[in-house]
Amino acid sequence: MKRIITLCLTISSIILQGCTYMLDTAPYDQIATGNMWTSEELADKGVAGIFNVLYNTNLSATNPESSDVTGINKQGIEAMGFCSAYYLNCAILTSTAPSAGYSYISREWQFGYEGIHRCNDAIANLHKAGLAENKYERLMCEAKFMRAFFYYRLNMLFQGVPVYLEPINSSEATRGKSSVDDVWQVCLDDLTACIQNTYLANNTLKENYGRPSKGAAYALRGMVYMWKKEYGLAISDFEEVKKCGYDLWDGAYIDFFKYENEKNKEMIFPLQYDEASGYCDNIQLMVGARDHYDCWTELMPSADFVDYYRNNDGSEFNWNTYLNGWDELTPVQREVFFLRDNLTSNQSAYNDATTRVGAEIMSKYYLNSGNEARVKKAYESRDPRLQQTVITPYSAVNCYSPYYNSGNPMQNKVLRWPYLNRGGDNGDMWHDKRNSGYYIYKKYNETEKGRYIDRLRCHCDFPLIRFTDVWLLYAEALNEKDRLDEAIVVVNKVRARAGMGDLVKNGTGYNSVSGKEDMRERIRYERRVELCLEGVNYFDEIRWGTYKESKFRDGTNGLKSWWGNIVGNKWYWKSYMTTWPVPLAETQRNPNLQPTEGWTY
Repeated sequence: MKRIITLCLTISSIILQGCTYMLDTAPYDQIATGNMWTSEELADKGVAGIFNVLYNTNLSATNPESSDVTGINKQGIEAMGFCSAYYLNCAILTSTAPSAGYSYISREWQFGYEGIHRCNDAIANLHKAGLAENKYERLMCEAKFMRAFFYYRLNMLFQGVPVYLEPINSSEATRGKSSVDDVWQVCLDDLTACIQNTYLANNTLKENYGRPSKGAAYALRGMVYMWKKEYGLAISDFEEVKKCGYDLWDGAYIDFFKYENEKNKEMIFPLQYDEASGYCDNIQLMVGARDHYDCWTELMPSADFVDYYRNNDGSEFNWNTYLNGWDELTPVQREVFFLRDNLTSNQSAYNDATTRVGAEIMSKYYLNSGNEARVKKAYESRDPRLQQTVITPYSAVNCYSPYYNSGNPMQNKVLRWPYLNRGGDNGDMWHDKRNSGYYIYKKYNETEKGRYIDRLRCHCDFPLIRFTDVWLLYAEALNEKDRLDEAIVVVNKVRARAGMGDLVKNGTGYNSVSGKEDMRERIRYERRVELCLEGVNYFDEIRWGTYKESKFRDGTNGLKSWWGNIVGNKWYWKSYMTTWPVPLAETQRNPNLQPTEGWTY
């Protein structure tokens, strides 16, 4: 069992006994007892308790809107990026009058301040434990790094929050919001203290893996500078990350997410998971299909996201290139291109499809033999990361659920439409929503023969900060400082690993970069496709100011079929939704916290 997991599991009875929670706010009702920090063992457990806040401790809850889901919620954040969700009805997006009383909002607030309080408690009391100087300084740096991490996340979401830098009782949690810049400064101060501390290791690749390091502090500080648009300072910090020993993973993109490769030089700050059943994560738990692991298909890629992947020659993807007549058909009629072969052998399914698209369209465009090959070609000619990330129609994958098919491996499962036959080998891919064609994530799913992985057993750690994220931010900062040539070199390293051609300044062809504006969009492309399902995209879009233009069409978006027809979960754009509201419960408890404009209280 990984050490940090072990510590996190053992601290609950120690820390939580001395604490109760107020409504949806984070500071504890009582600070930890005086006995908490009186030995090295208790100090270790106390600091491990900070990391424990990150974990989703109630895995039976499948709806991230539910109040009993705790920990860092990547699923909900990801659902507001390039994805559609089936069970997830994200109220922030689906309501025309979003409420500040949503439990989802208050839980993010609670999550951040619960972590902050534990950090403050450690920082104020670690001196009592009688630690050796090197151990004391390392744990202090870990607590300060984590405090910066929690304030960083809160500030991205809420755009200014109350600042507490000392342990407090609930009655003392009465401060108003500090400004966005003031909160960023708190992050910078803590991270600078970590960077300047000689006892904090440059990296934790060999010792104390997964815990904060000097490289992680440089990375997070650089991320803060990106939000502040202080690109020169960000560049300096990102260069230091590489000097600290972190770098791009040498292997294939998809292999990065395999268990045997999780401890690699790219993993700067991971969320670690134990292989024991029940200690998992709210993204890895909910991607894939019933044929992968069993149960829910909670989180599905949107059709817009899949269509966003470029062709492998660098050109933008256009369905009309592969499917003649696409532009003349409505989203409903385009279903005809995605129908399975030999549909005429099932008269009922054929008649249903004909009713949906129209007899004339069916007669003109449907190929009883060759329909699958035609649409499959459109996916195979794309950025290789597409099929490494998403199970695309009519591409065979292997599934190794321990529950279905009597625990035997199922070979060559295919995502077909209409869904007709589950079966074992060569059968249709089994997923939850079978009344239309929906994409399924492949990323994080184990598909290799002989690996019988329970979906409640995470086979790989989750990257909270990985080097590719830092590297692409580095390229972005270089470009914003008019260092285009250098930015191209940086991005090309990521593209080379992915199997995409090099970008060339003022060259010819689709990979030619014409200037700063063009390069900005190319960097954003790389971040969107490279970092999907890592809880990054939503924050990127907010930081760039592109959330509306990239996620919504005519003010709405939502769950779409392969062919682009909106079939459920319409999402509505509201101009104020880029800044989350102070939770309703907090404004009722604390008179110094004012309601956020635009939200319903």
